[in-house]
Amino acid sequence: MPIAPPDFASAAMLRVLAQGLRELGLEAPATPDGATVGLDAKRALLHHAIQQGGMRCLALLGRGLHRFTHDPTHRALATARDARDLFERWARLERYIHSRHRVQIVAVGVGEARLRHVSLRAQAPPHAAEDLVVLGVLVAFLEACGHTGLQAWAGAVRVYPACGDEAPGADSSEWRITWAAHAMPSRPAGADPGDLAPDEVWSGDVKALFNGLVARLPAAPAMDALARELGRARRSLQRELQLQGTGYRPLLAEARYRTAAWWLLQTDAALAEIGFLCGHADQSHFTREFRRRSGMTPADYRRHFAAAS
Repeated sequence: MPIAPPDFASAAMLRVLAQGLRELGLEAPATPDGATVGLDAKRALLHHAIQQGGMRCLALLGRGLHRFTHDPTHRALATARDARDLFERWARLERYIHSRHRVQIVAVGVGEARLRHVSLRAQAPPHAAEDLVVLGVLVAFLEACGHTGLQAWAGAVRVYPACGDEAPGADSSEWRITWAAHAMPSRPAGADPGDLAPDEVWSGDVKALFNGLVARLPAAPAMDALARELGRARRSLQRELQLQGTGYRPLLAEARYRTAAWWLLQTDAALAEIGFLCGHADQSHFTREFRRRSGMTPADYRRHFAAAS
C-alpha cells in the first residue's frame, strides 16, 4: 500500500493491531519504531494474524487501541461527540495522511450507521483483511466514545463482537454498525490544552467561542453550531467579533496556532501528528501556517523553546 509521508497514523495502527493480538491471547510480532510503516510490515502483521486466528480475528484487533488512551490521536478521535463526528474525524485523518483507502459515510441514524470502504484507485480496492481491520478499529473507537451494545457486519456476515465460521464475501467493504446506547465518557484531566486565552481582552462570548474552537479541534465546527451552543444568534456573534477586531476564520487560525504551540512545548508528539490534532489539511499546510505566524518552522520552534517551557 503506497503511502505518502508522513504516515504516523499507520505506525500507530500497527501498534494497535499488535496489541489487539495480545488481547486475544495470540503472539504479536515486534513493531518497528518511528512514525512511518512500510507496506511489507503491514502485510506481514496481517498475515501473521490470519495464520494464528484466521480471518475471524481481524475485526477484533481494534480493541488494542484501548491500551493507548493517552495517545494524542486516540484522544482526538475518542472525544468525538457522536458516531457521525467520529466518522468525519476519521475521514479527516485519512485525507491528512493521503491514504488511498477511504471510509465513506452512507447513512448515520439513531443507533445505526452504514459505511463503505473504498479505494481512490478503482483498480485496486481494499483487500477483505484490510476491510475487517479498519471496521474493527472504527468499532473500537465507537466504544471509546461511549457507545455500548455494538455489533458490526461486513456485507452479510457479522464480524463483531464475535465472528462465526463464515468468511466475509466480496461485499466485505459494505459495513453496517449498530449500537444500543451512547453516553459521552469523561475526559481525562490535563489531557489537552486548557484555556489558551487567559489574558485576552476579548469579550466573554468571543473568548468562549475561541475556547470552544480549541476544545473541538481537529474537527472545528461551523460558526452556526458554536453560536447555538453559546445561545447566540449568528449575526449577533459576528457583530461581536467585528467589534473585537476579529472574525470566525481568524479566530480559528489563532486557535490552531496556539494549540500547535502547546503541543510542541508540552509534549513529544510527532510533528505530523500535531498538524492533524490542530485541524490542518496536511503536514505541509501545518508547517506553512505555523511559520507564517511564528517566523519559524514547528521543528525550530520546539527546538528553541521546548526546553525552556
